[in-house]
Order: sequence, then C-alpha cells, then structure tokens
Amino acid sequence: MEERILIVAPRGRDAEVIEQVLSRDAMECTVCADTGRLVNALNEGAACALIADEALDSRALQLLDAWLGAQPPWSDFPFVLLMGNGKKGMLTAEGRRLKVLGNVMLIERPVSGEALVSAARSALRGRRRQYQARAMLAERAAANAQLLGAAREKDEFLAMLAHELRNPLAPIRNAAEAIRLSEIELPAGVQWAREIIERQSRHLANLLEDLLDVSRITTGKVTLKRDTVELGSILTAAIDVARLAISARQHALVVQLPDGPVYLHADATRMAQVFGNLLDNAAKYTPDGGRIEIRVAVGADHVVVSVEDNGTGIDADELLRVFELFSQSNRALDRAQGGLGIGLSVVRSLVHMHGGTVEAQSDGVGLGARIAVTLPVVPAPAQVTDPPVQDEPPRQQSLHILVVDDNSDAASSLAILLELSGHHVSTAPDGQRALDECRLRRPDVVLLDIGLPGMDGYEVARRLKQMPALADAVLIAITGYGQADDLVRSKLAGFDHHLVKPIEPSKLLALFDHLREPAATARNGSGNGK
Repeated sequence: MEERILIVAPRGRDAEVIEQVLSRDAMECTVCADTGRLVNALNEGAACALIADEALDSRALQLLDAWLGAQPPWSDFPFVLLMGNGKKGMLTAEGRRLKVLGNVMLIERPVSGEALVSAARSALRGRRRQYQARAMLAERAAANAQLLGAAREKDEFLAMLAHELRNPLAPIRNAAEAIRLSEIELPAGVQWAREIIERQSRHLANLLEDLLDVSRITTGKVTLKRDTVELGSILTAAIDVARLAISARQHALVVQLPDGPVYLHADATRMAQVFGNLLDNAAKYTPDGGRIEIRVAVGADHVVVSVEDNGTGIDADELLRVFELFSQSNRALDRAQGGLGIGLSVVRSLVHMHGGTVEAQSDGVGLGARIAVTLPVVPAPAQVTDPPVQDEPPRQQSLHILVVDDNSDAASSLAILLELSGHHVSTAPDGQRALDECRLRRPDVVLLDIGLPGMDGYEVARRLKQMPALADAVLIAITGYGQADDLVRSKLAGFDHHLVKPIEPSKLLALFDHLREPAATARNGSGNGK
C-alpha cells in the first residue's frame, strides 16, 4: 500500500493511459474516480498522488488540505500535478492553491511517457526517504521509552536498595547509642570500637542519602523548602554533621565568619547538606593532622563560602570534571577514601537550584584544594528576635512507647535505647499484634515500621486513628522508605511524623522530650475523667 501511486485524471482515458505507462515500469498504481476517493485511498497508504488539474475544485482542495493537516511531522507527501487542462501553460486557481500547500511537482501537458515515469520515480524516492525518517523516529521513540522505563526501574531499585540497607543500619546505630547511654564505664578498646561503629554507620547512611539525591535531582523530584535563614546557623549544622569525620583524622578546623549575620533565601537543610558534603570531602582527602578552613566573604549582593584544605589536591585536568556524576579523582584510585563520586555532583545541583555557583580550585596534586560556593544574599528579616530561652523540658515524666517492627534486632535495640532514656517500652512484630497491644496499653507514642508483613504500616495507622482511646497518641513512621511519595502516603494514613532509618538517636530523643509534658497532661486528664 505505501509504495503505490494514486491517479486522479477524470478526462477521457487519461487515467487508464497513465496507469499503463507506469505499470510497464513495475510501479503499483491505483486509479481513483475523484478526489474524495483519493483521500480515502490516501488514508490506507500511498507513496504519491498524480492528479490532473481539472480534477481539482474547491471541495477537492478542502479535502486535501484537511488530510495534509493531519499528517505526522515526518510526512511531506508528494503530489504530481498535470497542468494545462488542454491549454499550454494554464493552471486553474485550485491548482495554484495546491501548489502552495506542499510538495507539488508540476508537469505540463502533453507529457511524454519518459517524463511521466521520471516524475513518478522522483516522487517515490522522496517518499521512501520519508519512510526512513519515520523508521528512525520510531526507533528513537522506542529507545526513549526504553530509557524512561530503565530510569523508572532504576529509581525503584534505588528506593528498595535504600530501604533494605537502612533496615540493618538502624539496629547498628541504636546499639552503638545504647552503649553510649549505659552507665557502665567502658574499657578504652570497647569505647574505640563503639566510636568506629557510630562513625562508619553514619558515613554509610550519608552515602545512601547522596545516592538517592542523585535520582531525585535528575528526575526533578527535589522540592526546596526555602525561607530567610542565617548563614551561620547553616554552617554550624554542617560542621556538626562532619565533626566525627574531622575529629577521627585529627584535622584542625578553622572557621572565619563575618562580623554580622548574612541571610539567604534557602532551604536550610539542603544548604547544610551542601557544606557538610564539602567538609566531608575535605576530611577524606586531607592526611591525618591536616588543616581545613571555612572562609566567608560577603559582597554587595552575594556571599562566597569557601572550604579549603591542605590535602592531596586536584590535577588541572580533573578540575574540569570534578563535579560530574560518578567522577573519581586519580587521588582516589587506591580506594583508601571510598566514596561513589556523587557528593560533589549533588553539591553542584543543589547550589544551582538556589541560584548560586560552585567552583573548584587547586594548584595541583599535593597542594590542597579550595571549593567556593557563591550564593545570592537577601536583606535581613524585618524583625529578627532571638528565640526565648526555655528551661530543659521536664524529664520526670516517662512516655509509654510501642515499637512496631518485624526486624527483631531493630525493635529490641530501639526499645533498649528508649528504656535507657527513661521511657516505658513494649514491642510488637506485626500489625495485628500492634493493634492488640494498643488496645491493652494505650501508648502515648507508636513507632511504626511501614513495611510490615501482612497488614502494612499505613493500614495499621489508619486503624489506630479510628480508636477513640488513641485520639491523643502520636504516630511516628520509622521506615526505610524516604521518597516524597512515601511522606505523602504516611501523612494521608494519619502519621504525625515520618522518620527515615537509620534515625539519629539524639533527634528522636529530642522529639520525645517535647512530647513528655503533653502526654503526661493527656494521661492525667483521661485518668481524672474515669
């Protein structure tokens, strides 16, 4: 069908003669009585159309115009128009309009058989090139669909990988923190081992977050929660994150801040991640006992924050690609420092999302490195007041906490950690037993894993919210699932908080400190009502 030539020549035996001439040259032809039948045949497929000028009238032209308008981008359908209508050099008004519409070859009658065959061959060659373009576009579309499918599968794999790796990390972190909170004086060797466990598990957790951030950023799933924030508080948070890595290698950290506050319109958490990554990178590639400096230079409408070290430096050729995804410097070939080559890529992406730039500088291998982040500054808020100093929350009230997790190590280690902090804790390995435990004990807080066997955490949360006795209970999702969709689902299910494993024990305990007094008040109120 797609190789045939359609013929419309209503006068005398013109169509029959044209068909005979072209058929002798092994061309497939179909004669159409009028333009309406021509359009029907075009919808079935054709390589070109040979039309006598007298076959065109206003209605015929409208039909052809509508058909051409519905053609895909690759199609430039060829027409061969026999002109003259018995009068040499003459072309009807409709013929002139068809010429404007598209790919039209004009042949003046009378025409020799050789000229007709030559015109038809030329039109066929052009149409076949269009078919090749169509095939290439279809192949490219299929490849793009395959790439999108692979990217989707990659995101799903990374989310599942993060979940599976976070689960064993959680009890490791909990156990290390429980040892720290115990009142037993630890031998020096045990204390050393505990610090290594804490430091390396935190490092692994950060690697997981960077890996997931690459996927989120490349797919546009990172949403910044921007506000007017003070730069000093961001740098303090970043230093706290990197302090273990810096202390472990006995680096000297020098921080030079401006005299006054500097304000940014930024996501404080993401910017702390940026500078935390830079400090961690400097700590990795600076020999033990080295020096790391944070310098802040304030301009009229921008601020430059640089992280400098006297470490292994960067070769000039590598400076051009140091921020590329999975880029690995030659200084890391021995794998002594580990890393996936994604931290600086995440830094660049997050800085660009804040309207800033980032640049790496080094005088060469062995001469240290400097990475400078330039960000726009904003005026100070209209009214800046220091938060009121609050007394330490009362610790005499213990919370009744239920830990729900099918990973027994995760549940027991978290329970021990919370008991060492003065709370009453019970555990449940699945959703049904969690519901039974809640009916029996009426906990103040339920720490609930999402990926439970049978009834998942979302369903458990929905059922707990329907229990009048648990109206004041705080539901906290503790899970390895940390994508944006997961946070939305947990909120819809009724969770008050969504924490991603492995949880910083200090953050969890600080959250409970804020919950102690309201929980105690709620229990006293319900007790008085009985």
